[in-house]
Amino acid sequence: MMMDLESLPLPQEMVSRKKPSSSKSGVWRVCGVLLAVALCAATAAAVCFTLNRNNQEGGNEQRLTLRDNLSKENVTSKVAIHLSACINLGAYDPNVSKNNLDWKLNQDGAFVSGGLKLVDREIIIPNDGIYFIYSQVSFHISCKNDMTEDQEVMHVSHAVLHYSDFFGSYKPLFSAVRSACVRSNTEDLWYDTIYLGAAFSLRAGDRLRTETTTELLPHVETDNGKTFFGVFAL
Repeated sequence: MMMDLESLPLPQEMVSRKKPSSSKSGVWRVCGVLLAVALCAATAAAVCFTLNRNNQEGGNEQRLTLRDNLSKENVTSKVAIHLSACINLGAYDPNVSKNNLDWKLNQDGAFVSGGLKLVDREIIIPNDGIYFIYSQVSFHISCKNDMTEDQEVMHVSHAVLHYSDFFGSYKPLFSAVRSACVRSNTEDLWYDTIYLGAAFSLRAGDRLRTETTTELLPHVETDNGKTFFGVFAL
């Protein structure tokens, strides 16, 4: 039997049409997200950096301002006293004292504030507390003319003495002794300075005074604030 092939239904061709791959678009989306995150992170970092910088600058400015205010603050608001050696009659007046400089308040920037007092060349402490005490004395000496015949070396000394009712006498707080000069035939003057400074615990009513080599008191330099004595509360 003969079959008419043309009359048979043709086989249908099954064509599978796949949608375009979404892998590329997914990659772009991921890249976009990462880029956005990176931009956000960069923006946040920039903002944080700016804020931190502003905070640091503000802090530095605040510290500088505080430091400037402290350095420029009027010293009269402190418990302090600064004395200069007497200029008019020289630092040494044997009619006033045999071994103590004559301290003054009205010259070379001397001042007093906060309850401290100057009485008979002594500083009176107003309240219990910690105080910084300082003193400087400057000398000019002729190693030829100011030394006695039996002297080979001249010594200079300066001390701050402390009186308290607790022990009822003067005791040295600190002192310094220095070899000034050796006998010489030169007429040149020899200059030297002794400086003392330290903090101490003091009581109300305590008294402080200086003591200097008696023979050298007439040779103390008093101009331009070279010799001074002072106290301030810490």
